[in-house]
Amino acid sequence: MPLKNWPAVLSLSVISVLPAAAYASDPADLPLPPRGFDARDASIPHGKVDVSVSYPTRNYGMRKVTVYMPPGYSTNQKYPVVYLHHGIGGNEVSWIGQGSNEGNADNIMDYLYSKQMAKPMIVVMPSGKMDGADDFARFANFGDVLLNDLIPWVEKTYSAATDADLRAISGLSMGGGQTFNFGFPNTDVFHYIGPYSAAPNTQQPSQTIKDVAAVKNNVKLIFISCGSTDGLIGNSRNYHDFLDQNNIDHIYQIEPNEGHTKTVWNRSFYNFAQRIFLDGGATGAGGAGGAGGAGGAGETAGNGGSAGDGSGNGGSAGDGSGSGAGAGDGSGNGGGVPAGGAVTTGGSATTGGQVSSSASGGTDEDTPVTEDSGCSVSVPGSEPGTPPWRFGIHLAAIGALLFGARARRNRG
Repeated sequence: MPLKNWPAVLSLSVISVLPAAAYASDPADLPLPPRGFDARDASIPHGKVDVSVSYPTRNYGMRKVTVYMPPGYSTNQKYPVVYLHHGIGGNEVSWIGQGSNEGNADNIMDYLYSKQMAKPMIVVMPSGKMDGADDFARFANFGDVLLNDLIPWVEKTYSAATDADLRAISGLSMGGGQTFNFGFPNTDVFHYIGPYSAAPNTQQPSQTIKDVAAVKNNVKLIFISCGSTDGLIGNSRNYHDFLDQNNIDHIYQIEPNEGHTKTVWNRSFYNFAQRIFLDGGATGAGGAGGAGGAGGAGETAGNGGSAGDGSGNGGSAGDGSGSGAGAGDGSGNGGGVPAGGAVTTGGSATTGGQVSSSASGGTDEDTPVTEDSGCSVSVPGSEPGTPPWRFGIHLAAIGALLFGARARRNRG
């Protein structure tokens, strides 16, 4: 029976729900992203990319960084920031452009926004090698630059939030090692840590995690990934084992039958980006009400969405600062999402209350992929270039009650 013909009392709302970040002992086994998630799509809005911008450092002169800003970027709001690092053969453009050998962060973010699967954020992609005797030293020397030169410059130059709750660090291969090495000793700076295919520059967990309690208290998400056939997997497994032994929640994602490849890094960034900044900051709106269902919850404290008007329209979404939800009435349109707000918990609705799905459990096997064995290939110039676990089905009345209770708690 078509959904629109169901009695209002029994109509269903499909609500997109990300699993808790508490995987221990076993890999997370996340499904493949849908086909085309990392390809440039002319039919969707694109973020703005400042390519190879120069910024000053205290000890190394002017250095290069590429900065991605989300569609609709405005100086009227402050955005969370993820610092995304390249591998040994890379630079500040290795994560952008269709021809990139390491990743397609710009395309992935555009895709996530088009599906309302991520908070609006700034992605900062620096050239992460300074001067030094060898590659290990050059990558290690970037730690001081990141903390004391780049972050302050970004926060002065862009409309970037300055709270650790709104700052993430991530990267691939040598950049994955940097993520471990710079992230865990600085949990007062980064509250989201996402290393992929970490290289041998990775320090031991006992070196970077001196205060287990601080990691548990400060870090909101740890996302560790690697290909199952990657010869460097031991670096990631060491941290997984250490975190398990110390009962520290984390996601450990192993990509089956993949080595040290761009496929792993794109999938990893796709999975990491949609899980960060979900419980902090002032950006992002609550999800829209579905047909007969509750509106999605805003992720931060404040105002929830309004209730349905009883005449066929769902309630409006939260205003980007709220945890409540607007309830649909089961007979018409879902609530709306304010401009610039990403749906982070609730799904968006179209006319008639049919809730649009998030990513499907499809495969990207047909998408051409360039592998970067060992991260040692040359980097191009600076030309920019609904899986089942994500959905819970709830009766409309129950959904409205649950989200309404959450709104009341946050307002209290």
